[in-house]
Amino acid sequence: MHPCIYSIRLSFPVLAYSEVYGGDWTDASTGKVTRVAIKCLRGVTNNEEELEKSRKRLLREIRVWVPLEHPNITPFLGVVNGFGPLPAMVSPYYSKANINQYTLDNPDVDRLPLILGVARGLKYLHSLGLLHGDLKGHNVLIDDDLSPRLADFGRSRIVERRGFTTAFTGTGRYMAPELTVINDDISYTSPTANSSEDDTLSSETTAILDPLITKKSDVYAFAMVVIEILTSKLPFFYLRQEHVVVILTQDGKRPDRVRCLPTHFADEIWQFMEDCWHHDPQARPEMDAAVPRLEKMQSNRLRVAWEEVVSVPVPGSATKP
Repeated sequence: MHPCIYSIRLSFPVLAYSEVYGGDWTDASTGKVTRVAIKCLRGVTNNEEELEKSRKRLLREIRVWVPLEHPNITPFLGVVNGFGPLPAMVSPYYSKANINQYTLDNPDVDRLPLILGVARGLKYLHSLGLLHGDLKGHNVLIDDDLSPRLADFGRSRIVERRGFTTAFTGTGRYMAPELTVINDDISYTSPTANSSEDDTLSSETTAILDPLITKKSDVYAFAMVVIEILTSKLPFFYLRQEHVVVILTQDGKRPDRVRCLPTHFADEIWQFMEDCWHHDPQARPEMDAAVPRLEKMQSNRLRVAWEEVVSVPVPGSATKP
């Protein structure tokens, strides 16, 4: 990365373990200026032990990210110094922000191509034996061609490798039930007419995270991103507390179709989501199978739309008796 780069603070969302700035990358040979995003690890201190942990986390993310090349993956451009004790990672800056904000700003946008793009990006990662580990709407960016690109590979891992640790930093709503173990001190009562499920759990309820992520837990998270794209709302938006979501999903609860209205889901896409968030990980489809299902939905819809267009009579044209 050429050192001729300056930064300003930007207002787009902060990722889980990072601070994101904006800057201009100037190519010294051509003078071309490219707008870039600069991602710095958050909470890095000068404590040598903590600094070493952060350095390892940074190197792990870079190793995963560098070789990735796909239309639905945010490309890695390089690193730059001057943003703290560790190098910062540089990628293209996308002015459309993340997929949550994009669908909110563009309520009439066709959601199926966005879903398909996310699916293709995740399928690509899985084809390389990689897991994303933190798939959610805030980690899906929209590029200048309006295509979704997966981002934030700080929790990505080689398939089924242990040593993954996390915390509730906005990910509990996307977390497969097999990734958490709820402690035994749970106080849960059935909701009454005047209470919500959010109010039926003790404030002392806690969840312990199991460190094994898999392709199937990525598929579960993908299903939650699908409903997020369709509704422009967080999964389980009607539940305030994230640990409550974790407990209820372990009990087999999933986003309520009726509560997601006025969004009207076709039965086909709802069944697709149900398959992807199935409680049994082995019953969830591989992304190799999920992508063709989405492509078929898109193809069928385009075919129906085309048939409707060609069946409309041309004004003034004669019809045979």
